Amino acid sequence: MNIIGKRILLRNFIEGDFSFYNELEQNPITHKYESSAPDTIEIQNDFQTVLSDSNNNPREKYKLAICLKDDRKPIGRISIKLNWSEIREWEIGWALHSNFWKKGYATEAAELMIGYAFSDLNAHRVVAYANTENELSEKLMIRAGMIKDGILREVRYCNNKWCNESIYSVLEREWRQTE
Repeated sequence: MNIIGKRILLRNFIEGDFSFYNELEQNPITHKYESSAPDTIEIQNDFQTVLSDSNNNPREKYKLAICLKDDRKPIGRISIKLNWSEIREWEIGWALHSNFWKKGYATEAAELMIGYAFSDLNAHRVVAYANTENELSEKLMIRAGMIKDGILREVRYCNNKWCNESIYSVLEREWRQTE
């Protein structure tokens, strides 16, 4: 599977990507605003699940490598999963290696994945969640065309305290208006 953008492409992870995946997941900044960081065994198990999920048909989970088009080497990951089939809601998430921050790659990846959700997955709504302290993620959601639905109060225990999460979404009709 390949989703091709202007500067990046999204593709399935392959076995040879494990060292990058492991480095990304072990980086403390990747999980700074989450409940906990995975340990080595969890990362290995998650990577094997990502590989096997890519063979499912139909797929309800996609975790793809964000790659620069010229060399196809991963610089991050993006995921989308079916949250609620009755309302055709999919949840998107991402992590980018910090060497590639503030260059527009994560925004391009989010826009590509949201477009894929509406064009190929029959999504009605795409949502994303972010710890309210994670201002960079919130800015990315806005740049990707999402609108803030609200704040979920103290829904995650993070960094030894209860944290709030912002929820953003974009509806199919809103996305179609921007095409």
